Amino acid sequence: MRPPAHISAAFVALSFATPAAADEPPDELAFPVEPTEIYGGEDTVACGWPTTVSMLGQCTGTLVHPEVVIFAAHCGSGYNAVMLGETINGPKRQVPTEFCRTFPGGQPGNGQDFAFCKLSQPQLDIPIVPILMGCETDILKQGQQVTIVGFGNADTGPYGVKREVVTTINGITGNGEADIGGGGKDSCQGDSGGPVFVQLADGSWRVFGITSYGGACGGGGMYSMMHNGIEWFEKESGIDLTPCHNVDGTWAPTPACKGFPLDPGAGNGDWGSGCNGGPVGGQSVTCGAAACDEAADKQGPTVNVTTPTDGTVLMAPDMVANVSTNIAVGATDNAGGCGVKEVHLLINGNEVGGVDISDPFEFVNVAFPTGCWEVGAKAIDWVGNEGQAEPVTLCINQEPPVGTTSTGDDSEGDSLSGTGEDSTGSAPTTGSEDPTTGSATSPGPVTSATGTGGVTSGLDDDNEGCACAAGGGEATGGALMLLGLGLLGRRRRRY
Repeated sequence: MRPPAHISAAFVALSFATPAAADEPPDELAFPVEPTEIYGGEDTVACGWPTTVSMLGQCTGTLVHPEVVIFAAHCGSGYNAVMLGETINGPKRQVPTEFCRTFPGGQPGNGQDFAFCKLSQPQLDIPIVPILMGCETDILKQGQQVTIVGFGNADTGPYGVKREVVTTINGITGNGEADIGGGGKDSCQGDSGGPVFVQLADGSWRVFGITSYGGACGGGGMYSMMHNGIEWFEKESGIDLTPCHNVDGTWAPTPACKGFPLDPGAGNGDWGSGCNGGPVGGQSVTCGAAACDEAADKQGPTVNVTTPTDGTVLMAPDMVANVSTNIAVGATDNAGGCGVKEVHLLINGNEVGGVDISDPFEFVNVAFPTGCWEVGAKAIDWVGNEGQAEPVTLCINQEPPVGTTSTGDDSEGDSLSGTGEDSTGSAPTTGSEDPTTGSATSPGPVTSATGTGGVTSGLDDDNEGCACAAGGGEATGGALMLLGLGLLGRRRRRY
């Protein structure tokens, strides 16, 4: 084991790449660091190894779940965002964090150089390479070919560019560290916390390594291993990071134990529409039987909107234009089915950008303009079968159409506070949709739209009264477009 005084990877980058975007600096180093310099590798292509992220130009990390990035404890925890893309100077996407934590006592040399950040916005358009677990870890032997990826210094160009290098495992130490690389192929300054990937016999890939420390760049380095810290990662994040295994490594496949990338370095897709165009495998059977019988699953999920109930009326104080409320959806797959993968929110029959990936399915702080709206939902199971809920009518600042029974009252609505300027249909909102990901971003205004009647898009002409604004006449499709752009304050986060 090389002494931790020679830290390879991005850890050293803390001394010269302090990001302006961070709210606070990372933890100060508790031991001396010598600058060292990925070696012997090459630049990744656009969208190549898309789960490899930059920790604001200081360290490298790995997206192991749409909401979780794993990196190294010695990088500190002061990150208010992570960057996805191919360079730190022109990141294609910056995602805010909800919180970051380091493993107590984790550091280079003890095999527990563990840290993670919980993202505030799930990244649903990037195929996740899962963590190597259970019987899969038997592949970690001397001579096994692996791929290291990071944003660190290189012998081929400057710091801050995502690069990859193919090398081999030298051995596994008694404290659970992997000794990897050498002979000019190595990680370096700027790569700390970054991933090491390995390909399994079925062609799919797994991630296992966390770049920790080493000697001079090119001479090889030491890597903590994710599966050794999985119990802590899952407990602290509150998220299941191992869709095919329990935390102790036993085979326990869920419906999400499928669809793993077969060529994550190839660079499929783009950061505008999502780096998700590459080939993926079917159900994983690496350590046991498949999670379900996909061939027998022919029926879509059963879906219903549980909140609000049909005919609910919400009245805002002073009749402000917008009222925010939560939408709850119940979704279950058919008996013997493969399970519900995701639920989409529908307004007047149109998808508006809201997606929830975990039960209970809920959309938080949805801002509705004045008028009556049909609120529905669509659920998709892991085979691709779809089911739709019968929509319910929700009215804002007016009574529901004739024939619809109101379950709300003015007293309930009076407790709500609106964000609009007046009751003319102006519709500022609590959030906007990120055009690069399609997921909800943090709260912020969008362009207001005024309407004199109901939204007709997605509704039949004889659907009397639905989606009508306060004036009671017919509205333009612009109001629905506005709702689609600014509807979601934030998709419910998975706990």
